[in-house]
Amino acid sequence: MRLWTCICGVRIRRDYLVASKARTLARLLLPHSKTKPPRTGDLSYQAIREYLKQLHDRYRESSKEEKSRLLSEAEFFTNKSRKHLIRAIGEPREAFELKKMSGRPCIYPEEILLPHIRHLWIAMERISGDRMKAAIPEWLRFYEDEHFDVRLRLLLEKMSASTLERFLSQLRGDERAGKGLSATKSPSRHMKNRVPLATLDQKIDRPGHMQADTVAHCGTTLQGAFANSLTVTDVFSTWTENRAMLTKKAREVRANFVDLNKTLPFAMLAVNVDNGTEFLNGPVIDFMNSRGPGNLGIAFTRSRAYKKNDNCFVEQKNFTHVRELFGYERIEEMSSVEIMNNIYITTWNPLQNFFIPTFKIREKIRIGARVVKKYDAPQTPYQRLMQSSFLTQEQKQNLKTRKQQLNPFTLAEELEKKLGFFFQELRKSKLGKAS
Repeated sequence: MRLWTCICGVRIRRDYLVASKARTLARLLLPHSKTKPPRTGDLSYQAIREYLKQLHDRYRESSKEEKSRLLSEAEFFTNKSRKHLIRAIGEPREAFELKKMSGRPCIYPEEILLPHIRHLWIAMERISGDRMKAAIPEWLRFYEDEHFDVRLRLLLEKMSASTLERFLSQLRGDERAGKGLSATKSPSRHMKNRVPLATLDQKIDRPGHMQADTVAHCGTTLQGAFANSLTVTDVFSTWTENRAMLTKKAREVRANFVDLNKTLPFAMLAVNVDNGTEFLNGPVIDFMNSRGPGNLGIAFTRSRAYKKNDNCFVEQKNFTHVRELFGYERIEEMSSVEIMNNIYITTWNPLQNFFIPTFKIREKIRIGARVVKKYDAPQTPYQRLMQSSFLTQEQKQNLKTRKQQLNPFTLAEELEKKLGFFFQELRKSKLGKAS
């Protein structure tokens, strides 16, 4: 007798083939054997539950022989083992009504936590999950709600940044930012020669090294007079101040620098700007040369032309601190500029500097064609200043006293009211000009 046979070009041992045929015959002829019957089709989990639910009452009331026949029938249709079916049908009928959830048990109930997360997220100006995670301990000290108990507070404090991101993904809408026009004008060669280029390899380890830029609120045209926002940000701490002005004339820019030099919580050591005429002019250069610690002057440098990344920190703040607040509307009235300054000084800048954490890049590593960026843990600009050894105890105490007088939810509510009034007045002004 030949030991091997050939089927479809594959050599198979005859004894294996005989055993396989025997198993197939057993499945067809012996439905009560331990061998499973052939599957007739894939049934979903829900369909099997419904089938067993209908079979439950008949099975409980049947005789032993009838139960055996029902089990064989169920085994054939569901392709489940006999013991599994006996356990499933033997459950109380109430068990079929309960919806069994797969996976880990829910730790953070969405229907309870989502309204509180939404309220906090909107008050925090819709920041990312990582920044929100760093801000929650500070904000929860001021959060008051009749339905917010100790248990929910502990859940929010325990929640990870990735879990927060999953909640925030349900709240985010399809918001696309617009795009503004560039109002930067190139100065004369003489002014460029008076201000040196900034070195890009400088390591900054103390507050006072600033970057400055302006944002034009010109709408769709650069013609005529329109408002501009001056943005000044500290590279070390990310502390940012904004001022609005009707034009970008040299004396207006200089007056804003004088005001910022008095109100900043630290000494202004250096300022880097772009090549716009609002900065590279006589009044601003003279101010930088005459003011500074010990009247030694403020180091005044400029970026390379058409290289925005040289001033990347303030370019980022132009969007987060100006465009996200006032958008891309054209603003022409002096009354609107005064409201903008009130918003910047009394609500917006304190909210951002004391209560909104920011990322700060620690290092960049190039791996082939890919650049890997590593960031420090999110902190507020206030926290970075308080940790700095270059601020005096008097400066830190002034910052601490100022923070104790602020409440983030009060600032957020005042901000919304003032913004509503601002856009209402802006709309009235445009309608008046149109008529």
